[in-house]
Amino acid sequence: MFLVAILTLNFLKKENHISKMQTLQLKEWVLKNKEGTINLAVHPPETVFEALIGNKIIENPFYGLNEQQMKWVYQSEWIYEVKFNVPQDFLNFSDIIIKFEGLDTIADIYINATHLDIVNNMFKSYEFNLKQFLKRERNLLQIVFYSPIKQAFQLIDKFGVELTTGERERAVPGIPYLRKAQYSFGWDWGPVLPDIGIWREVRLFGYNELRIRSFFANQEIKFHSKTSDTNIQGDSVLPTAELVIITGYVQIDGILEQVYSSNYRIRMEILSKEGDHFRKEVELKKLQQSIEITIENPHLWWIHDLGKPYLYDLTVSIISSSIVDEIRQKIGIRKIQLMQDLDKWGETFYFLLNTIPIFAKGANWIPIDSFIPRGKKLGLYEKNLMDAKKANMNIIRVWGGGIYEDELFYDLCDVLGILVWQDFPFACAIYPIHEAFLENIKEEFIQNIERLRIHPSLALWCGNNEIEYLWRLLIDRSGILDDQRELKYKRRYVKIFEELIPTLLEELDPTRPYWPSSPSNGFCGLEIGSIHSNSPSRGDSHYWSVWHSGKPFKSYRSFNSRFMSEFGFQAFTSIKTIRQFCPKDQFDIYSPIMENHQKNDAGNKKILDYMKRRFFIPKSFEKQLILSQITQAEAVEYGVEHWRKNKQHFRCMGTLYWQLNDCWPVASWSSIDYYGRWKALHYFAKRFYAPLFPYVEEARKYVKFGVVNDTIIPQDLILLWKIMNSNEDILLKGEEIIYIDALETKQFLEIDVSEINKTKELRKQNIIFYKLKKKSTNKLIYSGFRLFENPKDFKLTDPKLSYEFEERSSLKEGERKLKLHIKAEHISLFTYIFSDSQEFIASDNFIPFEPNEERSIIIELKNNKKEKKMALKKLFKSFKVYSLYDLS
Repeated sequence: MFLVAILTLNFLKKENHISKMQTLQLKEWVLKNKEGTINLAVHPPETVFEALIGNKIIENPFYGLNEQQMKWVYQSEWIYEVKFNVPQDFLNFSDIIIKFEGLDTIADIYINATHLDIVNNMFKSYEFNLKQFLKRERNLLQIVFYSPIKQAFQLIDKFGVELTTGERERAVPGIPYLRKAQYSFGWDWGPVLPDIGIWREVRLFGYNELRIRSFFANQEIKFHSKTSDTNIQGDSVLPTAELVIITGYVQIDGILEQVYSSNYRIRMEILSKEGDHFRKEVELKKLQQSIEITIENPHLWWIHDLGKPYLYDLTVSIISSSIVDEIRQKIGIRKIQLMQDLDKWGETFYFLLNTIPIFAKGANWIPIDSFIPRGKKLGLYEKNLMDAKKANMNIIRVWGGGIYEDELFYDLCDVLGILVWQDFPFACAIYPIHEAFLENIKEEFIQNIERLRIHPSLALWCGNNEIEYLWRLLIDRSGILDDQRELKYKRRYVKIFEELIPTLLEELDPTRPYWPSSPSNGFCGLEIGSIHSNSPSRGDSHYWSVWHSGKPFKSYRSFNSRFMSEFGFQAFTSIKTIRQFCPKDQFDIYSPIMENHQKNDAGNKKILDYMKRRFFIPKSFEKQLILSQITQAEAVEYGVEHWRKNKQHFRCMGTLYWQLNDCWPVASWSSIDYYGRWKALHYFAKRFYAPLFPYVEEARKYVKFGVVNDTIIPQDLILLWKIMNSNEDILLKGEEIIYIDALETKQFLEIDVSEINKTKELRKQNIIFYKLKKKSTNKLIYSGFRLFENPKDFKLTDPKLSYEFEERSSLKEGERKLKLHIKAEHISLFTYIFSDSQEFIASDNFIPFEPNEERSIIIELKNNKKEKKMALKKLFKSFKVYSLYDLS
């Protein structure tokens, strides 16, 4: 099992060393507690919680109230150890290095009873040369991990300030003193389950002479300036490059005299998918060597909704008479810029990719699991990122309360064509001012900048989450009442986020923009805490008046952000997920278990309060869950629709809702739950993030229609609209032929509805239906509806839904799809497909139907093992179709 892990790592890692370097596998690890009452076989990367769960020492921490019984785990000391022999030929290497890619978090390391070091940073890797300590037989490597909770409280006592990420009831105090994923100590969507142990790979390798420590490829792209020189892709015209100069910077580990005395050379090779081979070789003269290759008419890397995320294979080698060391990487050729230009609203904030302005459509990302290595083994990186792409997302923000993500995350984003906004891991806290902390994070920054800078998907580095914005609250919460003491913390904030990080980035990764905090208007210096960091006129914004402040959905329309990097709304997860953590006798919104799986203060009540404004609350627990998801989806749709229509003239150029995923099963702001089940919001996101998106703005006296075109193709479209009442009488209707240019947003129509909306009672019974179609093919692109008042005021009759299935053939092995034909005789709102036994993703869901409308939906089945054996008739019967009418 450990061998498989090593081979997988070598396939994915950006430092994929082959040639003369050899790896010695460390097998048969043991995990023990300090008292010696627990002794388990483990296979790192495997953490303490993973091992205890896998060996049934503890019950599932996610189930019921089990979270509250886990304190002993993270208050204990744990010892990992491995005994191993070393072949003589391995001992003959001049350097034998052990590299710990990730240790979580405070630990002493011993080799053969010799103390190597004490480590204290989850985000750093650690290397030690074991040459002088190893012997042929019976070597013993031990790592003693200490309680992070106890360490946090000791540091509070030492420095006299209770730095914290939240209220004591929700988050463990003292955690900002530790360089450990902050979310694991409790957040308003996450449990208090701080993990411990070896969370990334351990490698023991030997080599002679030299090795490549790091590599960076700088790109200078010259774009074609004439349309005639561009590359035609169908009807689209994408900018192309005339040439790119790739300068590789190679950092070597070794003895400088060896470089001078031996005939070493550096070779850089770039290979295209079509077989084009570019190669350059230079004499190695120093331990930091540069090498340059020029490629004419290169393929560019694009986000998936504009073009192909093209990747080249790159190999860098140290050679003499043979290959001494070699690394292999994927690279994408692209130019990313953050555009900040003065305009009549303030200052723009948007990404320019290969000269094309990008409207950023995406969500915020939190760690995939409370126990991160387990989430990776469960395939949650692939699942969540593929689902993000299916929902038309082109950017993901890696939030600062989590981690610098696993290499697999960035590899997948590179391949899928998804940009990454990367926060440094600092969030919602005041951080220490002592020098040891500064030195610790400086090395952390260097390592992770060097590790991630090769990825074309990485678009922006951001210093932190909400520290600038929440400064006054965070200072008060930490009990820092003295102005002079606060000044010291201000200066340290500026030192870290406005001096140290940008200086390191200028040296190590000058190709990417840096933003000091989110939200922010830009660098603020010692004015922090006295300026409006969340101004909608410049920079990025967070908007929480909807949800936290209880404002109605339409409040989004009064906040005209330049780039909305965080906003959101909560919902419960599905009944299938709830069954996995909650017994049936606790199926009540306010039961102890349901409340424990809600970490936002009074969150369950807030969900119900918002639901009551718009809907009648059903008695059925299961129906309440579904209705909460519809409420969440509506809320986020209101915001996204408003900000997308503000795209014209770059007034708003991005919406990243909070949040994409969960780290455990919980009521939260996510659109995909921990088990990968889509909430209604994710289906809505697939529609409201579509490249072609019609928007509607309804009011008492008017209705406005417009279209957003995020494609690089001019479009000929048809907009069909009608306004009818609950008796299904058509009051107004129309058909508009629309031409919209590439990357354009435009309002096309304003209708006077003052006559049909004379009274509130009339408005309550009026509904707008609208459709967008391709003019050339009459293909449906989008179908939506909008009410003038709350859905509970609209008189629904039984839509008399009828539906039938047929099996759809699939070209992919192991994949099974169904085609579902649905017809509604009467108005049907939020029409949704449900199966209690089948795991599935529908091509569309929670959709409106006009009277006598028919739609066909493709259903992709997920639990292949079960449904493969099921007869078609039984499989079809396992699905039901419902609507808002049924949620009463």
